[in-house]
Amino acid sequence: MSKLTIITINYNNLRGLQRTIPSILSQSYKEFEMIVVDGGSTDGSKEYIQSLPRIDQWVSEPDAGIYNAMNKAVGMAHGEYCIFMNSGDMFFSAMTLEEAVPFLKGADICTGATIYVGDDMAYRFPAPEEITLDFMIRFALSHQATFSRTELLRRHPFNESHKIVSDWEWSFEMWYKHGCTYQSMPCIIATYFLDGISSLNQDLSNAERKEVMMRLFGMEMYEELFVHGKYKYLWKKPEAVEDKYDRERLQRKINIAMSKKPLERDLKIIRNAMKFLLRDLIRSIYPDRKR
Repeated sequence: MSKLTIITINYNNLRGLQRTIPSILSQSYKEFEMIVVDGGSTDGSKEYIQSLPRIDQWVSEPDAGIYNAMNKAVGMAHGEYCIFMNSGDMFFSAMTLEEAVPFLKGADICTGATIYVGDDMAYRFPAPEEITLDFMIRFALSHQATFSRTELLRRHPFNESHKIVSDWEWSFEMWYKHGCTYQSMPCIIATYFLDGISSLNQDLSNAERKEVMMRLFGMEMYEELFVHGKYKYLWKKPEAVEDKYDRERLQRKINIAMSKKPLERDLKIIRNAMKFLLRDLIRSIYPDRKR
């Protein structure tokens, strides 16, 4: 099995495709599978794809949208990990995969940094050291800079009913509900140009994110955090929110530990229990200490 599958989704974006494909083909690390799923483009994209000598699998046919195309591509993948470098996105440099692949050591989700580029600006968005509730509510893991285990993508496909946020929804749900493991990568993976669908449709993006959070948190916790304004204090975590957050965080860690072999499982459970015990002891001794 190949270690890595690179997936490119395209529909009538020949110019973006001509930016993306060369950044893939120029990689110094060559041990990857390359899949292109085109939605039946009529702008010359299909002919461009046909002209390329180094594509392992490709298809050009109508689909039901970007996430339908991404799920279709996952079904074609043979790599242990998938990364979505969709039309218009680019690997940061020719050395990107060579620097990144050594970090793919088994975590379910591995994310590096992204360079965001606008008309008159550019900035670096690093991967978080760890996923937190605060990060996932305010931001997202950049899918252009994220390597996801193919097996996980198959078991839990992207939500095709959403137009914009299903990649954020997927990573949020994998971490929040399923306790998936995460690895932060110190290297820069992708360059993302701020002319994509999510950048140009902020109202729809916000509406879809709200729908996802209501489903994940439940109406009561969603209203507590957002309708009643407690989210802006989330970093301090008021007691009612903090208790629920900590219980769910502990449960995720237990779920991860229980998937390990007996001795490793027991050590992880003891280690996490000690962390929570130490924190609670400090809070009981210093109740006014900032959290």
